[in-house]
Amino acid sequence: MWQQVALQDDVFQIFEPTLFSQSFVTALLLSMVAILCLPRQFHAGVVENNDLRHLRTTRWLFPLYLLMFAVFVLPIVVAGVITQPYLIGQADTYMLSLPMAQDNSTMLMVSFIGGIAAATGMVIVSTVSLAIMLTNEVLLPLWLQSRLHERDQLAGLSRQLRFLRRASILVLLGLAFAFHTLIDRFDGLASIGLLSFAAVAQFAPSLVGALYWRTGHKQGAFAGLGFGFLLWFYCLLMPVILPVEWVQTLNERGLLGLGLLRPHAMFGIEGLEPLTHGVFWSLSVNLAAFIYFSRRASHDALDEAQAARFVDMPMDWWREGIGHPSITTAELLEVCKRGLGHPRAEPLFFDYMRRRNVSEQLALPAPLHLVRYVERLLAGTMGASTARIVMSTLLRKQNSRHDDVVRMMDEASELIQFNHQLLRTTIETISQGICVVDRQMQVVAWNQAYVKLFDYPDGLIRLGRPIEDVYRYNAERGYYEGGNLEDDVSKRVQLLREGHSHQFERELPNGIVVEVRGTPMMGGGFVSTYMDITERKRDEQALRQINESLENRVAERTRKLTEVNEKLARANDGKTRFLAAAGHDLMQPLNAAQLFTSSLRQQLVKRDGESFSREVDVLGHIDTSLQAAEQIISALMEISKLDTGTMPTHVHPLRLGSLMAPLNQEFSALAAANGLRLRSVICEAVVETDEGLLRRVLQNLLSNAIRYTEHGRILFGCRRQHNAIRIEVWDTGPGIPDDQHEQIFREFQRLPQQSRKPVKGLGLGLAIADRICRLLGHRLTVRSWPGKGTVFSVTVPLASGELPPLLQEAETASKGIEGLRVFCVDNDPALLASLVAALEMLDCDVVAASGLDDALQKAVNNPAPDVLLVDYQLDNEDGFAVIEGLDSCWEDVVPAILMTADRNPHVRERAEEQGVGFLQKPLTEAMLRRALEQINS
Repeated sequence: MWQQVALQDDVFQIFEPTLFSQSFVTALLLSMVAILCLPRQFHAGVVENNDLRHLRTTRWLFPLYLLMFAVFVLPIVVAGVITQPYLIGQADTYMLSLPMAQDNSTMLMVSFIGGIAAATGMVIVSTVSLAIMLTNEVLLPLWLQSRLHERDQLAGLSRQLRFLRRASILVLLGLAFAFHTLIDRFDGLASIGLLSFAAVAQFAPSLVGALYWRTGHKQGAFAGLGFGFLLWFYCLLMPVILPVEWVQTLNERGLLGLGLLRPHAMFGIEGLEPLTHGVFWSLSVNLAAFIYFSRRASHDALDEAQAARFVDMPMDWWREGIGHPSITTAELLEVCKRGLGHPRAEPLFFDYMRRRNVSEQLALPAPLHLVRYVERLLAGTMGASTARIVMSTLLRKQNSRHDDVVRMMDEASELIQFNHQLLRTTIETISQGICVVDRQMQVVAWNQAYVKLFDYPDGLIRLGRPIEDVYRYNAERGYYEGGNLEDDVSKRVQLLREGHSHQFERELPNGIVVEVRGTPMMGGGFVSTYMDITERKRDEQALRQINESLENRVAERTRKLTEVNEKLARANDGKTRFLAAAGHDLMQPLNAAQLFTSSLRQQLVKRDGESFSREVDVLGHIDTSLQAAEQIISALMEISKLDTGTMPTHVHPLRLGSLMAPLNQEFSALAAANGLRLRSVICEAVVETDEGLLRRVLQNLLSNAIRYTEHGRILFGCRRQHNAIRIEVWDTGPGIPDDQHEQIFREFQRLPQQSRKPVKGLGLGLAIADRICRLLGHRLTVRSWPGKGTVFSVTVPLASGELPPLLQEAETASKGIEGLRVFCVDNDPALLASLVAALEMLDCDVVAASGLDDALQKAVNNPAPDVLLVDYQLDNEDGFAVIEGLDSCWEDVVPAILMTADRNPHVRERAEEQGVGFLQKPLTEAMLRRALEQINS
């Protein structure tokens, strides 16, 4: 046969050695990977391997098995190539075609039965392996998770497991048959096998990397598998299942016309066989993604422990008698000392070595069971995960890593010692006597107050002393009332063992009364505290004598009530201070959200108001809700500041017309919406007051008038008095009874519902108005006629000076602000963004910066603005520093406005001194417009 092969050149070329051809190298690589990664191979070699010693047999038996089949296959192929060259493309059929050509029915039957048996066995083993994996790793955990909350959690587990296994087998067989019918372009089993091997080979980078690379991570494995299977599908599987015309188009033009994405010439690399090309790109991208994403992933303690368990585990770890070559017994003892401390480590270490008959020569390699014993000792001190990481790092043959272990142990030891010293110091600073015992009823912690209280001799209380000895010493001194010493001691020790909490008082023979409290600890042990209450007992006795007199009893109760009132006053003061401190942080995001919604609403109205009418209405509701929340927070802030005396005031001359006209415009619309008519008589008198606080008072009075008036009208005007102006708000509401005139000015007090109109509010408006008027020295009065109406009036003194220049009204009409260049500086990104959006809706050109450095950089690249809008509270400087720093960037002086939520009057005074405008947060779009119009005028 071999002579015939040598005589026929065309046949001889088929068997000519081609060790480095593409197809041979690819097939060899896929075959090597398939030995481990095929499901049936992995299941038989790993899952079903109950004895790791079988691996040593497999190392020579399995290659011999493959070699025998190669020896048998080679003659069959030679005979088929010589006698049936026309079937060389279907060489898989030689086992049947050769006996048929020789008319050897017996051999044909044997070959057929053998092929059927081999194929059936392969299908059975593969299907069962995949079904077991699918059931154990996916289906069964999902089923168990769904049954966790049911009464019989594991009822019918075996029956359900059999059902899931059988269902998995049927589904896998169905999918395999569907895949077979889909791929009808293959004529031989070898081609299908190589395509399948290429798919299975995608598991190789993650599988091998997890065993030999500590940095490997599940995120890298998932990413590598995803990219690998995607390229395998595109380069190998898709050209097989798509029509030939489509495949030719893809190979000529590429996906979506991109020449770099041709299935058989990815990224312009040509000349490779399709199988080699697909395997190269899929495995390369798979490996690169696995490495890249594993390096980027964050590794926690569990990842480190798993890596140490697989990567650092010695090959012969089950043989406990061998020593580890990279660590000696001396090094292991050093680690044990650093973790447990010298007094404790050495007895435990050498006692274990003597019990296990381990040589005490410290220079010898440490046995692996001794390594695991030290790891268990460290786990009890620093936790299992940390101990595992320490030991796995120590087992590596790297000196630098050994230094890291020593440093880690030093740090852990120092931390433990620090915690111990901290605990000791804490216990000693407690005035009560403390004694702590462990689960073995031995003393583990105490303080000197305990020793002094019971007058123990030196050396009696020490670490490890049985508490029974201490109780026996107390019984011998007559501290217990029972007659039987041993029974008294046993009863008290048993009380600690049972772990019941207790509390009682006991008088010692020396006259000291001690209160004993016992508390069990989790995991065993007991904590007992002893407090000297002798003085308290004496006080109680004296009080019992004093309580015989009624006068003394009343005085005592008065004292206790006074203490309670003081505590309540301090609690209320703390509450108000908290609200005052937190109010600023709460108002910032609400202000930003309100500006955002207002800007978005105007954008929708400008774009197409009818198309976005629903959205505009929704934004209106959001804006209303934000305003309500802002009003509630503002009310709470004002109440807290008024109660704590921290509300700043800025009293200055004010023209009432500039205050009443905006209020009239604001509340006229609100009154009309409620079916009421608001009539205002504007007064141009100049008064001495705080503009913001007076506006708040009048807003509360007007809103209450509209809220409680069901029908009729409201009058808003002024009456002149001697050196004063009385601002009045009249309504035609239900009126207020005379006995309720004082109650309505209390917090959260509202009159009963007297009309069908629903009344909203918290009952804080009049309380705030009353406190503000008292703060400003204004007189707030109420007159009412039940059934007819009510009038609230605020008396404000007339101003003796002139209006300040910044507050005088411009005689000329204000100009528009369209195109106004505004330079904004604020360190709050959300508020800055909302401010920019609001200014852009006003058709202003805005430049935004977060601080002085950012502002200086942007000032160089932008022309001089028309106005600076700067927040006062910034990260590294205040608003005045920013205004001063930007002043040198432009030739002309740029007007500036300072924004702040700080109500400190010194900020406003400083702004007036430097000629800077002032805006008090929270801001509204109307406030921004008025301020910019005033600057532009």
